[in-house]
Amino acid sequence: MSMAVQQIHAQAIEAATRCLKQAAIFAVAHIDKPLFKKPMKRRGAPAVLVRLDYPGVLRVIDPATGELLAESVPGKPDQLAPTIAVHIKAR
Repeated sequence: MSMAVQQIHAQAIEAATRCLKQAAIFAVAHIDKPLFKKPMKRRGAPAVLVRLDYPGVLRVIDPATGELLAESVPGKPDQLAPTIAVHIKAR
């Protein structure tokens, strides 16, 4: 690839990155409800509220108290967020 083509490619990547960041800010500003929210019944345990919020954070909430029981890393719904792991240890 010539230097000119590399420069044009780099500029296109930068423009796409800026556009994506602006779109993410726009989306956050206009999302007024969760992407998904539903009670989950568990055998032998009380039901919990499962909620998926932008940017892909899965939360498990006690519907009786509103307490956050678990929270995922953004975009990785099966991976516990480090801040929640610390909160759970402190209980």
